[in-house]
Amino acid sequence: MTAKAGSSDRTGPPDDGFQGLIEAIPVVVYEADTGRHGAWRYVSPQIETLLGYRTRDWIAEPDLWWERIHPDDRASVHSLERREVERAKTPGASSVSEYRMLHRDGSVVWVRDDARLVVPGSGQPYWRGVLSDITAERQTENALGEAYERYRGLIDSLPVCIYRAEPPPNGRWEVVSPQIERLLGYSPEEWVADPLLWESRLHVDDRARVLKTEREQMQMPLGTQWLSEYRLRHRSGEAVWVRDQAVVTQAGNGRRVRDGIITVITPGQESDASQGLDVYRLVCAECGESWAAYRVEACPQCKTATVSATSMNEVLRELSISRSQIEGLLDGIHEHLEVVATRLDHIPGVRAFSRRGGGREAIFPEPEAPADEAEPPAGDR
Repeated sequence: MTAKAGSSDRTGPPDDGFQGLIEAIPVVVYEADTGRHGAWRYVSPQIETLLGYRTRDWIAEPDLWWERIHPDDRASVHSLERREVERAKTPGASSVSEYRMLHRDGSVVWVRDDARLVVPGSGQPYWRGVLSDITAERQTENALGEAYERYRGLIDSLPVCIYRAEPPPNGRWEVVSPQIERLLGYSPEEWVADPLLWESRLHVDDRARVLKTEREQMQMPLGTQWLSEYRLRHRSGEAVWVRDQAVVTQAGNGRRVRDGIITVITPGQESDASQGLDVYRLVCAECGESWAAYRVEACPQCKTATVSATSMNEVLRELSISRSQIEGLLDGIHEHLEVVATRLDHIPGVRAFSRRGGGREAIFPEPEAPADEAEPPAGDR
């Protein structure tokens, strides 16, 4: 729900016999008339914990709810309100929205407003709902997004292809970094969409050996790592020698997967796997510049030689010991992408959906003038 108008002489919960139960649960239970200036018929004492106002203050001032909505969210909340009212009139439907409110002390509180429109036989419809604090949830979501972007930037800057893949046959590639296109001429989207693409690009003279090694290694204990060198065919048909360093890990649902790094190697290097070509993430101690290189080198910006170096080979060894690190890096990216795919399109910010039975339908705000500039018609919140 997103606003409240009208009046009523009701000042108790829906059923006074449940008042003790209602006032003990850690959410705000309320009844409120529809419309921006709607009267609040009842609000449980938890409103003081949530927003710093006592129950009697909240009921006495019908405009208080609207005034405490974050100014940047008011237009969206007002736009969503009209759509929510219409959809909530469907039997068995409820409305859920998320938006920011301002605590009495000025701090920002994210709330989830889950309400059902009650349509009495006579009289004006009103909202019966629950307000819950989702500030921590939103902060975690934002932190995850920021961490994802930082990690994504690091991955995209490395001159190697980092991946997570299920074992063949028909094992899909769940994560593959953009460098796959530079290496082999296929976009990450193409690589992920076709579970047979990697196997089909194996050089005919290497295919049997590589697949046999793959099957054997995927049966080894978790944490087992191996290095394999073979040829893949570029989209153009050209043979490309690669070094594939991988480790056996376990995804969150128990599936065995391999997490690895593919590096292009030049003819002649492939004969000596012990050379152990490495990739370093370098950070300048002076200017903070970060970059990736095949060796430790001076900063290209300020030319200082004081740099910190993180070996990708060493990272791979650490990942083989600690599965939790694997989950935090590669599985975390994949799961985050799945979460993003199921979220509403207008993230971040105000979002809402109507719910009926086991399904839900997103409700999107329409661009409009700020709600303060025009009084909504009766029946709008």
